[in-house]
Amino acid sequence: MLGDSEISREQALVSLVGNRSSNQKFLAKAFASALLFIVLYAAAALCCLRQWGSPHPWSRLDIFSGGFLAISLIWVYATMQFYRVIFRSREVLQEAVGTTYDSLMLFWIGVFGVAEISVYMDYGHWHFVRVLEQPVLQAIGLGIYLLSALWLIWTDRFLSRQFEGDLGNRKVLVDGPYAYVRHPRYAALIAARLAFALSLASILAWGFAIGWLWVNLERVRLEEAHLREVFGPEYDEYAARTGRFFPIPSRRSNGRPNRQPNRRLPMTS
Repeated sequence: MLGDSEISREQALVSLVGNRSSNQKFLAKAFASALLFIVLYAAAALCCLRQWGSPHPWSRLDIFSGGFLAISLIWVYATMQFYRVIFRSREVLQEAVGTTYDSLMLFWIGVFGVAEISVYMDYGHWHFVRVLEQPVLQAIGLGIYLLSALWLIWTDRFLSRQFEGDLGNRKVLVDGPYAYVRHPRYAALIAARLAFALSLASILAWGFAIGWLWVNLERVRLEEAHLREVFGPEYDEYAARTGRFFPIPSRRSNGRPNRQPNRRLPMTS
């Protein structure tokens, strides 16, 4: 017969296997949901841009709308390494997404993601405010979006390093975009929404951009409060030498960021 210690070890092993299986199912479901959302978003956008029954069905899939979608797909593909890293465990995913201190962010991503489909409908059919359709402004918007996507790809390369190992051994990022601003990812996302409004010349997109600005500012407030509660003076020291979204010249010396030695600190923005 098995002793009490052997029974306990066997029960622990069964529990570990069960938890690992549950974790894998959760991650597979979360990844599949994210991938499905991306596919459906792209398909819905194309359907809204198509001129049904017209001899030129793709006339509204022009350099601006088509360019915006193409840059979006390139960005998603380029940041797959970041997604692979954060989807390696439930704990890492929740920390990377920030659900521990901001339970509404995923909700707002879904809401705005669905609502933004109407922008493609406006560009393809409704044309609520035609005066916004200025090629020069649209080209500027597309350029801003390209720069935002490149900035996001650069940021995600550094950010992914925070979640590759043990969560308890992470260090503050002082290189790359984090040497200049505390929230380079949110800064790029806000710029991308403004670029969306310019490129697709839609009054609806401008409304959503304002909404996204509010959501991201609220996210930053919650995140910084969380980091200050957990790390106290360590985060205050990092925040003292960097701006939230823009570099602060007065906090730079000799034209270079005032860098400090690495310290343990999770960065999720």
